[in-house]
Amino acid sequence: MFAKLATVIIVLGAMFGALLVNRQERIDTAAEISRIHFKLEKQERERTRREAKVATSVMPDRIRTLLGDDASKPIPFRSDPSSATEEALRVPQLVTEPDTTDTEQELGG
Repeated sequence: MFAKLATVIIVLGAMFGALLVNRQERIDTAAEISRIHFKLEKQERERTRREAKVATSVMPDRIRTLLGDDASKPIPFRSDPSSATEEALRVPQLVTEPDTTDTEQELGG
């Protein structure tokens, strides 16, 4: 009878110990998630601060000053795609049909 009681006490103690370990791991995991979340939030604030700094330092007038002679050309803006002309963006014209006259002459056709 004493052996059974001692075995039950030992088994219950081991079970409660395992439950405490499991609980502590959950608490540690929640704390780690909280630290990671705080770090991400801090980095997001830093990124937003830097974006604001760049936005205030890169104004259209300052860009025109840096361009110098090309200041008369329009500056395309992302907020208004219609103001971005091919000349302002310096986009080359695409050839829709290949020139086959040279190839035919080389082949003797």
